[in-house]
Amino acid sequence: MITEKNALELLKKYALSPQRIDHCIGVAEFAFDLAIRIHKNHPDLPIDPFKIKRAGLLHDIGRCQPGDHELNTLSILKQEGLNDIAAITIHGSIYEIMLLRGVDNPELLPKSIENKIVAYADSRFNYRLVTQQERWKEIESRRKDETEKISSLRMSKKRFIEMEKEIESLCNKL
Repeated sequence: MITEKNALELLKKYALSPQRIDHCIGVAEFAFDLAIRIHKNHPDLPIDPFKIKRAGLLHDIGRCQPGDHELNTLSILKQEGLNDIAAITIHGSIYEIMLLRGVDNPELLPKSIENKIVAYADSRFNYRLVTQQERWKEIESRRKDETEKISSLRMSKKRFIEMEKEIESLCNKL
């Protein structure tokens, strides 16, 4: 498995901006905290908090290339031999974009609990921890001229609300 130091070096190798790296670090730390809490409450669940942290660090590495960053991330991580990390970096917003383009591919949705933790952490962390509603508002403002992105964001809100409920219920001891 890749180390945290090597993951950070990989972000620099692919020339991510310092601001994007800061975002990735924040996502990774929040995802790690969630994973630790869930693992403590549910040790039977297949969760590796350290793998989740590395996935959080690398979830946006595909932003170094033109095109959709989620698909780019999968490609880069597989090329780097990090298939186990690639498998849990998909955020799911690409699913709605593909739906808008006439392609229904459920493989582009977060499925495993590890994947959902990373996706949820990304939905809550901009450059600080915020609510999902604050994050959506920020994205809508920043991408206001990108109709496909705005439509996909609106389509994904229900899914992200359900993911938040699932993650929060796992964080609370049952």
